[in-house]
Amino acid sequence: MSPMLIIGCLLPVVALLMLAASFKSNDAPSIGKRLEGLQAAATEKSGLRDTDAMNKSFVVRVVLPLADKMSSLFKGVTPVKILNDCRRSIGEAGLTGKVSPAQITTISYMLLIVLPSFFFFLTSVKPTRTTMDYGIILIAAILGYRLPIGVIQGKANKRKHEIQKALPFTLDLISISVEAGMAFDGAMAIVAEKTHGPLTDELNLTLREIRLGKGRNEALTDLGLRTGVDDLKSFLTAVTYISRLGGSLVDVIRIQANAMRIKRRQRAEEKAMKTPVKIMIPLVLFIFPSMFIVILGPAALQMMANS
Repeated sequence: MSPMLIIGCLLPVVALLMLAASFKSNDAPSIGKRLEGLQAAATEKSGLRDTDAMNKSFVVRVVLPLADKMSSLFKGVTPVKILNDCRRSIGEAGLTGKVSPAQITTISYMLLIVLPSFFFFLTSVKPTRTTMDYGIILIAAILGYRLPIGVIQGKANKRKHEIQKALPFTLDLISISVEAGMAFDGAMAIVAEKTHGPLTDELNLTLREIRLGKGRNEALTDLGLRTGVDDLKSFLTAVTYISRLGGSLVDVIRIQANAMRIKRRQRAEEKAMKTPVKIMIPLVLFIFPSMFIVILGPAALQMMANS
C-alpha cells in the first residue's frame, strides 16, 4: 500500500478525532456544572427529607414502624369486632391512611405488657408487695391497653364536635349556592374553597372520589359513614333520597339547614341547663371548705385560746 493512500485514509480519522476533542473541550464545563447541580439538588433534597423526617413526632418515627413489625405477632389474637371499631374510630378521627387498626391494637398489646412490667419491677425493691401494689399493676395494665384506643376515640370525638359545630354554616352556604343555580357538587366545591376545617377536608375528599368516578350518592353515603356525625348523616340521607326521587333539592337543603340551627340552639340550651349541676362539684369540694375556714377559722382559734 502506498504512503499517500495510508495518509489519505488517516486524515479523515484525525479530523474526526480533532473535531470530537473540540466538542469535548467546549461541552466539558457545562456537563461538569450539570453534574454539580444534580449533586447539589440531590444533597438538598436528601437534607429536606431528613429534616422532614426529624420534624415528625416520636410516635410516627419510632412507635408506628415498630408496631408494624410486631403486628404479625398479635394478628390472630385481636377479635374482628375490635379491629372494625378501631377502623371506624380512625376514620372518624381523620387518620385514615396515617395509622392502621393493626398498629393501634399492637401498641395496645405492647403497653399492656410494658406498663405492668415497669411497675412490677419498680415494686420489686420492696420486701413484700402490698395489695395496693398489685392494684397499681392491674390499673397500669388496663390503662396501657386502653390508652391508644382512647387517644384515637378522643380525637374522633373532638373532630366530630368540630364538624357538628360547622355544619349549620356549611349548609347555609350550600343552600345559597344551590338557590343561585349551581349543582350540588359545585356548591360543595364552593364551600370547600371558602371554608377550612375537618368538614372541609371531608368535602374535598368526597369531591375527589366523585371526580375519580364514584357515584355521587355512594360518595355522600361514605362521607356520612366516615365522619360518624348523626346530623350530617341525616342531611346526606335526605339529599340522596330526594336526588333519587327527583324532587326539589333547594327546599330539602333549606329545611335541613333550619333543622340544624334548631338542634344547635337546643344543644346550647341543654348545656346551659346542665351548668348549675356541674358547678356544684367544685363549689362543694373547694369553695365551701375555703369559706368555712375563712369565716369560722378565727372563731375556732379564739375558742381554743380561751379554753
